[in-house]
Amino acid sequence: MMKIGIIGYDIFGTGGTKRSNLNLINEFSIHGDEIIFFNLLPFSNKQVKSIQSDLEMPKNISFFSLQQFPNVIACDSYILTRESMFSFARYIKFMWPRAVVVGEVHAPLDLIEPELDLGTDAIDVYRVATENIKKRFMKRLNLNNVVSFPISGRHIDFSEKEIQKNNKLINFVIYSRFDERQKDISYAIKLVDYLVHGLGNNKIRLFLNGTGKAEGFYRKLITFYKLTDYVFINQTMPDDYIYLSTARFETLGYSIMEAFASGKRIALYQGDDNSLKDIYSGFKSVCWLNKNLPDDSHALLQFHNTKNQKVNEDFLHDLSLAKKLLDTQNYASDYITKVIDFPFLKKENYEIIDFNEALEQVKQQSSLRQKNFITSFYLKVKNIPLVGEFVTKPVFKEFVKKSLRYFRPTKQKDDLTPLVGKLRDDFFFIESFHGKSFAGDPKYIALELKKKFPEAFIYVSSADELVDMEIMDYGFIPVRIGSPQYVHKFRKCAYIFMNGNSLDKSGKVKGQKFIQTWHGFPLKKMVADLNNLQQRQEESQAFLPRMKKWDYLLSSSERNSELLKSAFMLKENYSLKLLEYGAPRNAYLIKYKDDEIERKRIVAKYFNRPYDANKKYILYCPTWRKGKRNSVADLNFKKLISLLPHNYEVIIKLHPLESNLVNQYSNIDERVYCFQNETSDIQELFLISDMLITDYSSAMFDYAHLNRKIIVFQEDGGAYNRQIGWYFDIENLTGIHPKEYSEISLAREILMSKNLKLYNEKIIDTFLNQDTSSSINQLFDELFRS
Repeated sequence: MMKIGIIGYDIFGTGGTKRSNLNLINEFSIHGDEIIFFNLLPFSNKQVKSIQSDLEMPKNISFFSLQQFPNVIACDSYILTRESMFSFARYIKFMWPRAVVVGEVHAPLDLIEPELDLGTDAIDVYRVATENIKKRFMKRLNLNNVVSFPISGRHIDFSEKEIQKNNKLINFVIYSRFDERQKDISYAIKLVDYLVHGLGNNKIRLFLNGTGKAEGFYRKLITFYKLTDYVFINQTMPDDYIYLSTARFETLGYSIMEAFASGKRIALYQGDDNSLKDIYSGFKSVCWLNKNLPDDSHALLQFHNTKNQKVNEDFLHDLSLAKKLLDTQNYASDYITKVIDFPFLKKENYEIIDFNEALEQVKQQSSLRQKNFITSFYLKVKNIPLVGEFVTKPVFKEFVKKSLRYFRPTKQKDDLTPLVGKLRDDFFFIESFHGKSFAGDPKYIALELKKKFPEAFIYVSSADELVDMEIMDYGFIPVRIGSPQYVHKFRKCAYIFMNGNSLDKSGKVKGQKFIQTWHGFPLKKMVADLNNLQQRQEESQAFLPRMKKWDYLLSSSERNSELLKSAFMLKENYSLKLLEYGAPRNAYLIKYKDDEIERKRIVAKYFNRPYDANKKYILYCPTWRKGKRNSVADLNFKKLISLLPHNYEVIIKLHPLESNLVNQYSNIDERVYCFQNETSDIQELFLISDMLITDYSSAMFDYAHLNRKIIVFQEDGGAYNRQIGWYFDIENLTGIHPKEYSEISLAREILMSKNLKLYNEKIIDTFLNQDTSSSINQLFDELFRS
């Protein structure tokens, strides 16, 4: 029999890793082994007593704080059950060189930080869940001491059950931690919207049970999609339901297996890494999803209508597979034989390691810094009766987070002195519109970077959870703008791509390359060219030191370059390379302008409705006015839409600085849409729109690539020209006549046919003649020359 030390983050908390640790303890204790559990987070005697009910042989188990580790007698083997704690293996090897150290990989590989210290020089063997994960882990870290061995499912009851369906309602349940990056619960909410509002099925109900920082975000989505009568958070679950998992990544999913074993049918997305497909591939009773709203809706409805006899036959077949998958008959002895005693070359680490330094590294990697007063205080008081119940509530945590923001410095003087740091060539940083959306040139560059460097880590600036959702849908990593993580990742990336200026506090590390794309062709004057002298001086003074960080600036024509040189004072940056390679965002338009498949994808993304080829979309893009306003135009959009044929619909695309008006414009009429800026990409809206209405926005230039109708509607031309000014007369250079329209005259103009080719060709030939479908390739050839 063995003495086994298990080191965990918090066995007294919640989640799958806690359940795995309890199962592991029970397996070894029943086997007759002695268990010593070291907990990183503080705990109380009351918590130890409360966990006794989950332990089958509690006399074989003792609990210690990890702080007490040096004073506890040696074990034969130590199992580290959280990746952020793997670095502690070095101290174990220093203290007890003969002990075998196992690193249990519980997190999906895609969610393990590339900079995390995984203790590869001290851990003897890594345990992972599946053969596919094993191959990927070995490749990523260039290791061979990796074993595939399942986690224990000891707590799950796999006895035979009869499955009964509820034919009145179609209930779905997700029981999960509310972590959007891993779980993608937002897709489940959109799926319900498609079923309810798109297909008109009012029998659908979705129950979300769990806790986590994304809860508030899910509530916003439920309200946005008008699903308060269909989606419920942390309410009593129905007796009959289909367990739903739309997670991007899972390594098993205890909640999935628990639901299945209790007699519930399961519907699963296979995972971006195919992990669930690997685990449940032989199951007959699974409804597989592919993250396509029409396909998944059809599959779920068909799955629900499966006859009871077949449902029960498939369940019995799958039950035998589940038992084999999580066989616990000889789990502990098999674990010792196949993992602890596996014949890898044993690691030796006799270097003197300071315990406090080792512990501090673990805390830092686990986001528990010793010097963080707030964290330390919270961990102490959360176990105090009554007080603990209050401080652990999500509402209180959110209040503390918001309060702390007031103590952060709001401004930091820009310093052009290059920082010194270690850059990573496989790290790329993307920022579009200061994190307010994921769109424009940076987005399309990111998509091509992913193709060119599939193993790279691409970080994208994000202002909130809605932008996170858009970023993660493309498989990138969101980082909250201005946060410590943001600054850290920014300073590690060898290449920075942006269409605005970077945050001053991020600085610039020596060797970094800043690629500036800007966010549109200038019609209205900018920075050093502004008509208002005071505004010109203020903006130029702030802009100049930021511009001096740029290494490359993209342009779409010689005319574009001239205006950028003037507005941005480019002569002050003698090392800047101005590249007339065209705009990556327009390479997308050129490539897909006649692609019906892409059009269908975009319509599904924004409308969550079945595709209707007869629809005609009019896109209205008003530009921003300095100062807050209550409306983007005097136009009555409800009256306008009433004057147009029934198949015409209007999309109002707000400027990112006027996102506060979204609720006002999204509830005007069922044929008028106003999407959240955080999840909108104007290039996609261009592609599905049959015509564009704008005032002073550079949208008209990009839109010309589609050779569709453009209407320039200006209500305050004179005042705008006096305050801001234009670089050129639109009508003289393009042939488009700007006008102020009434609802009737605008409806007439919309329906009137015109020679579109004439002004669209003029726009492209004059302003965008370097835009091509290969613009990004030219940029990459410049940046990544071997």
